[in-house]
Amino acid sequence: MHKVMSADIFVYLDTVQFSKNGLQNRNQIKTANGPLWLTVPVKHKLGLSIAATEIADSRATEKHWNTLVANYSRTAGFERWRDELRELLTRPRHSLADVAIASTEWILEKLNVNTKRMLASQIPDAQGHSSELIASICKALGATEYLSGTGALAYLDVSNFSAFGCQVLLQQWNPLTYDQKYEKAGFTSDLSTLDLLLNCPDQAAALIAGAGSWRLSLQDND
Repeated sequence: MHKVMSADIFVYLDTVQFSKNGLQNRNQIKTANGPLWLTVPVKHKLGLSIAATEIADSRATEKHWNTLVANYSRTAGFERWRDELRELLTRPRHSLADVAIASTEWILEKLNVNTKRMLASQIPDAQGHSSELIASICKALGATEYLSGTGALAYLDVSNFSAFGCQVLLQQWNPLTYDQKYEKAGFTSDLSTLDLLLNCPDQAAALIAGAGSWRLSLQDND
């Protein structure tokens, strides 16, 4: 969420291929027994984009709703947004992109993020794969800076961006700590932003904004 909050434009990569065992269709919440994966089952076919990847069980997010009730019902955020969250999770969705975008949009709304959002499929000049795809999107949008997480260094080629005068900025992230439910289980990191939002609805945006910063990619400095 920090990347979205820091950007002028955020692009949902609805055209990229579905990757099994990644975070495209799952995330973690906290329970009394520790972290728990919430997974959206999909009809996986090689080469399909996440927009074309269908949900295998339409009842999956309804089950997620019941899990959230069991684990977050007494948190401040859940009490505030209970009805909205139930509607979000029980509305039928047809594709993985539908689920991912709808849930992200809901969280961004609650964080009061006004960054412009658009779909990669709405950008005719978006082409290529991996680093080339991201660079082509930045070029099409006239970007002068691309905000990247450090995980992207595994595939990002900075020359794709410098070719049209775009700098790559790397996210510097200091892991958050905040008041979580189930204190006896200890603090659990790397959960869905939903955990932070439901536990600390009034402080969530400021906590996220204060935990990250940006620096030039090392390749840009060479």
